[in-house]
Amino acid sequence: MTWVSRGLAWLLEVGLHRRRPGRTPPFAAEGVRRILVVRKDNIGDVVCTTPALRALRHAFPGAHLAILVAEHCRAAVERNPDLNEVLTYTKAKHSSGLLGVPALWELSQIIRGLRRRRFDLAIAMGRPCSRSSAWLTYASGAPWRVGYSTSALHPFPFFLNLGCDPGAMTSHEVEGCLELLASLGIPSAGRALTLVPDPEVQTAVRHRLTELGAAPEAGLALVHISTRRESSRWPLPAFALAADALHERLGLTVLLSWAPGDAKNPLFPGDDGKAEEVARLMHTRPTLFRTPELAEMIAAVSLSDFVLSSDGGLMHIAAALGIPQVALFGKGRVEHWAPVSEKSIALDRGGRADRISVGEAVAASVEVMSRWGRGKAFAAARGTTGRRMAARGE
Repeated sequence: MTWVSRGLAWLLEVGLHRRRPGRTPPFAAEGVRRILVVRKDNIGDVVCTTPALRALRHAFPGAHLAILVAEHCRAAVERNPDLNEVLTYTKAKHSSGLLGVPALWELSQIIRGLRRRRFDLAIAMGRPCSRSSAWLTYASGAPWRVGYSTSALHPFPFFLNLGCDPGAMTSHEVEGCLELLASLGIPSAGRALTLVPDPEVQTAVRHRLTELGAAPEAGLALVHISTRRESSRWPLPAFALAADALHERLGLTVLLSWAPGDAKNPLFPGDDGKAEEVARLMHTRPTLFRTPELAEMIAAVSLSDFVLSSDGGLMHIAAALGIPQVALFGKGRVEHWAPVSEKSIALDRGGRADRISVGEAVAASVEVMSRWGRGKAFAAARGTTGRRMAARGE
């Protein structure tokens, strides 16, 4: 460390943690009784962390395992069987106060709560580790702090005293989380994602769908049109054509999904207007299903037979729930973010989702459903595949 970093480390050790600066003792698994995982990212990133949570639970069956995530991600881990505790905070950009002051006050309270819990091991997930994630890991007071460190942490490299080189970051995000644990000698317990829907919310969503004439028993295709990334946005007419094809060729009722809200909302911009436009362009009458809460979205996906969406959080939700899906990729790297599910097809055409044709998306949908569909949708997909093969003389 530079003299500046050493000086900052001394000030924070004495001023924040009230302890004498010194060398970190060698990591000893037998000394780990309380573990904190920090995942300061979005829904899909949090879901991709769940295999690492399972690995930690297998390695430390009697430890108290907690995770810190943004409040809007809570439902993604709230019922995770490997966790003892879910802690949340509000991102500054989602705070309605002046310059995010309420969120910063809340975060200071979270830090106090972390220190009271006396964690032995704190893990900053994500590649590379952001300075804010490293700070929360350090502020927890845990004597062992691990994460992927880079020059971006300067002048605070001491935030992570068991830092790892993130390398080229070419492997999948799930592997990245597991490799971080491997640096501590913690073995993988598998790549499968974990997500448990709230059964009460599932019942309520099922009732709403039935009232809207879209009973899950009839077969549902959930078509999600929203994405944060501009390169991942598929044209609205393409969504309309593909949704019509899912109904006509697979016999599925179309459940139109989107990020609810007004596009001009500065905190949580939504796509209410876009959803109405897609519905207007369709020949089939879709069921517009507004899900303001993540728990409702998870329940809706769990009750669906098929999902078509751009790459993003909903894609990982479908993968975790084992729902057949087709994901339309934009700039996000497929090798890094592809859905972890054999029931998925990820389409990528040079980093622009708008280069993916409707025909490609529909053909991929039929292929997925011919393998993994159920009920009438499975029979319809098998019939379509059989007719195509006969036309080719196979």
